[in-house]
Amino acid sequence: MIAATGFDLASPYLLKLTIDQGIAKHAYTPLILYTVLLALAALLRGVTNYAQSYLQEYVGERVVFDLRSQLYNHLQHLPFSYFNKAQTGQLMSRLTGDVESIKNFLGFGLMLVVSGLFALLGTLVIMLTMNWKQTLVLLCLSPFLIAVVRRYNKKIKPAWQMIREQMGRMTTVLQENLTGVRVVRAFASENAEKVKFRDRNQDNLTQNIDRANIEASSSPFMDFFGNASIVLLIWYGGRQIMGGHMTIGTLMAFQWYAFGLSWPIRMLGSLANMGQQAMAAAPRVFTILDEPIAIRSPELGGHRPAQINGNVHIDNVSFHFGDKQPILTDVSMEAKPGQVIALLGGTGSGKSTLVSLLPRFYDATDGCITIDGTDIRDFDLEYLRRNIGSVPQDTFLFSATIRENIAYGRPEATLEEVETAAKRAQAHEFIMMMKDGYDTIIGERGVGLSGGQKQRVALARAILFDPPILILDEATASVDTETEHAIQQALIEVMKNRTTFVIAQRLSTIKTASLIYVLGDGKVVQTGTHTDLMAQDGFYRQLYDLQFRVQEENDDREPVALGGIR
Repeated sequence: MIAATGFDLASPYLLKLTIDQGIAKHAYTPLILYTVLLALAALLRGVTNYAQSYLQEYVGERVVFDLRSQLYNHLQHLPFSYFNKAQTGQLMSRLTGDVESIKNFLGFGLMLVVSGLFALLGTLVIMLTMNWKQTLVLLCLSPFLIAVVRRYNKKIKPAWQMIREQMGRMTTVLQENLTGVRVVRAFASENAEKVKFRDRNQDNLTQNIDRANIEASSSPFMDFFGNASIVLLIWYGGRQIMGGHMTIGTLMAFQWYAFGLSWPIRMLGSLANMGQQAMAAAPRVFTILDEPIAIRSPELGGHRPAQINGNVHIDNVSFHFGDKQPILTDVSMEAKPGQVIALLGGTGSGKSTLVSLLPRFYDATDGCITIDGTDIRDFDLEYLRRNIGSVPQDTFLFSATIRENIAYGRPEATLEEVETAAKRAQAHEFIMMMKDGYDTIIGERGVGLSGGQKQRVALARAILFDPPILILDEATASVDTETEHAIQQALIEVMKNRTTFVIAQRLSTIKTASLIYVLGDGKVVQTGTHTDLMAQDGFYRQLYDLQFRVQEENDDREPVALGGIR
């Protein structure tokens, strides 16, 4: 950049020497010499400009590559509580559009600012040396040009901030619509969604038109004062030449230098535009990076035993989000290897929240959870989660092949191992009926599969993961009774010597558990086996009479004893 600026500054002076020493004096040797030097300067300026352009883009791209990687990596470690309040569309907008604005400024705008500053200072020094009076005349309109640029900067910054916010809102509507397209169609809400997106799109359009108006209204003033400076230069310079106080070569050089003096000032508008975009985007980006990672491994290295047996002890655990009403209050329970612990309760009783505390998706507000006698907060976080398999109620599958989805936790697994897990989850049969079998691409979020098929693939994924602790949160809610019975038979072998937590609403799953914990309003209200709880006149028996008695009368099969108790 310095070299390119130097060759750029040398060219007008060489032009002055060519005219004054060669053309004006009819001297061929100086004419040839300075013309060759002028051509050489132009050539070298082209070479250095190429190198500068390439390298500044390279640096900008590398910086943004690192920034985007840091953002993505940071998001991988933020707690679930952050994503509960963050909008996916806003996050997508920040990782794409906002980062792109920063890249444009770093890859082009910032270097242009610095090179413009060098050019401005260098031009001023040379011009003052050549003819200080002419220089002052040329500069007399600069304050007006600077005033226009300052006024422009003051207006354009909030305009770009609003555009970034509107873009994030529009992206959120788009993302939600594409993700929930089945819900939209099911409720015939296409027109309502069109109106919603149109309103967001209209807001974005309005903000961009306001921004364009600011830019357009400033441009004529900058053009006027820039051109007026050239007119003033020619008028004053012509008088100086006619009076014998200046050479034609000097006037020609001044005209060239006038551009070098005015373009940094005139470019301030475009640069300010680019800079304001980056300044509007940067806080949105760094808000993510500044978000603390609340759940992490111990600083000195977490506990990584040779194996986890699966003795889980939950001791007086309470949990709440911020200052909101507690979700769990003084919950205590114990689970041993080989046991199936069923969690039962109404909506909002805290079942799913409780099992989310085990892999530290959230940390308990009070109390303690230990595995094999060690507080889970003392474990290495990755090690802890690799020893707890989970099949969540909201099944999520990636846009990949069925094999890749099942082997997500163990990508090195062989096809034979994948098939074995699928057979245990009662998924092998429907997979083989597909055109490409295990290599079938199922589409985004598993859109190519039914609800029951997605649950069985998710269950196969957890089985292949082979963790000592397994969490099944309504894992068979979307399958029919026949399939559920087959899955339960297959899970008998899977659950041996494994600690399993089951959240279910079907009697066949609950009544065969080793131990049932009934939750109500975030507290354990009853504990025992199905037989024990049926002997008590409490919440479980009332729930059984309301929900399960018809199921039991309609199901003439003998229940499968998952926890060793029939």
